[in-house]
Amino acid sequence: MLAKGLPAVVNKTLSPGPNEKYLWQRVKAGSELSFSLLYKRYTKLLYNYGMHHCHDHNLVMDCLQEIFTSIWDNRTTLSDVYAVNTYLFKSFRRLMHKKLTWRRRFSLSLDRSKEVSFEIVLPIEYIIERDEDVVVRIARLRQCIGSLTKRQREALFLRFYNGLNYAEVASIMELQVDSVYNLISKSIDTLRTLMAK
Repeated sequence: MLAKGLPAVVNKTLSPGPNEKYLWQRVKAGSELSFSLLYKRYTKLLYNYGMHHCHDHNLVMDCLQEIFTSIWDNRTTLSDVYAVNTYLFKSFRRLMHKKLTWRRRFSLSLDRSKEVSFEIVLPIEYIIERDEDVVVRIARLRQCIGSLTKRQREALFLRFYNGLNYAEVASIMELQVDSVYNLISKSIDTLRTLMAK
């Protein structure tokens, strides 16, 4: 549910529809329908990304609310963006890190088991697979993915689960494109090595 002052989100199934740049321009012009389409197109993706970061539904929902409220409230002064998806993921990531840093700074708990980690969850269709060999390999892959660093898991998640290109991943993670190539390449090599054992 959106906060007061935001337009109601249209409850229509999204087809590929207008591209993000067009929607962004229409939002800047005050189009509630374009805002609604942009909101519908990205909330699930951003929610999924956020839940992989911290497993805190309320925090993720607060960040989603804040990002889209800010976009709507500042629509007349929004700048043009090259890639809307990159802008949204990057803004969302920064906001989450800011809130998590603030929370850690003022948290009284010293429980290290609740430390933020980036977890990749395999889609349910892989988990339901009946072939025993596949189930064993998937369990092994999940274990191997868990041994990667948080940054490696995040890069893989953005690249392969969200279909972002290397430049977009680099922008979101605030890295050089070459660093993202290296990060993903090393992650895949590590997974191959671990899976071969």
